[in-house]
Amino acid sequence: MNILEIKGTFVSMIAQVDDEKLLQEMLQNCIELLKKEDNLSDLPPEVLQALEEANSDDDMSDVIPNDAVFQQFKSWQKQ
Repeated sequence: MNILEIKGTFVSMIAQVDDEKLLQEMLQNCIELLKKEDNLSDLPPEVLQALEEANSDDDMSDVIPNDAVFQQFKSWQKQ
């Protein structure tokens, strides 16, 4: 389901609700979800440390260039 279909389904479902209290609750829930932020401070210290180490790792020795990958893919296609 793409974004447009999801939005259409969401709007259709809301249009079927006639209970004002329920609509208010649904609206409040949507607002809360949109305000929610990912907060890294919730993660354990060892996870934060691993993320920082991974972020600062500039070693590209294990990275394969795009051109090499596409060449290998083309050779597999010919087989």
